[in-house]
Amino acid sequence: MAGWGFIILCASTSVLLAHLFKITEYKKLNTTRVLTVNYFIATLFAAILAIREGVTFPEISELSVPFIFAMAVGFVFIANFFIYSKSVHLNGVGISVAAMRVSLLVPVFTAILWYQEVLSTLQWIGIIIVFGALFLLLPNKRKLIKEPLSAGWLLVILFIGTGIGDASLMVYEEEFSVEIPKELFMGAVFFAAFLIGSSVLVIRKKTSFNKQEWLMGAAIGIPNLLTSIFLIRALEQLSGAIVYSSVNVLTVLGATFLGVFRWGDQFTKAQWTGIFLALAAILLLL
Repeated sequence: MAGWGFIILCASTSVLLAHLFKITEYKKLNTTRVLTVNYFIATLFAAILAIREGVTFPEISELSVPFIFAMAVGFVFIANFFIYSKSVHLNGVGISVAAMRVSLLVPVFTAILWYQEVLSTLQWIGIIIVFGALFLLLPNKRKLIKEPLSAGWLLVILFIGTGIGDASLMVYEEEFSVEIPKELFMGAVFFAAFLIGSSVLVIRKKTSFNKQEWLMGAAIGIPNLLTSIFLIRALEQLSGAIVYSSVNVLTVLGATFLGVFRWGDQFTKAQWTGIFLALAAILLLL
């Protein structure tokens, strides 16, 4: 029962993140500053968690490759969150979350091509459905070619970025989990994202944070870290197939209801079909 509790908590914090990003854009806060504060707070919480768990720091000589990898993952994380924030504002909460969750396709292909995993017939059907779901979710499809910066392209970039982020965590589990504990790795990823965000702000000379940006960044940083913690705790008690499918389905459903009833999101019939296909694809891929 505890495992299902962590699944519900993980999905809830994921939906909360989408809600907070919507508020960030609604209040016209500087997204980069909010994300930078978010990753600063997440880094602090990761460090506290590592100390609490009694994690020992490995020798520096052993960490060069894992930390270079963590820096790259940190760049993907902050860039993808930036796109996510903009997409939630322009495309709506439910559609953006659905595009993120069907990005399971990317780690699935990573498992096939890099780790020679074999898919079942149902999983191959799920892959085909993913493409159909993503196409149906795209708004104003005719603008995609004419307008390279249209809202629809944000969903495509979000799909790819989230998939790369998920695949990178799979690579960590397979290649580096023995060398560096999860708490230290996630702390390094968050710290790298913080450094990247800070560098962008310094270059753009936009380092004047206001109170709302500090508060919103802190509000995002805590559930950002908790989402990963709840996911890990759930995986310790239940199989990956049950955990990932349940979390993704509950998150898409929760974000859809949040978007419709709290933010007044309106979907076309094609987009509603895309959301239901996304749910089906998630279940089939795992």
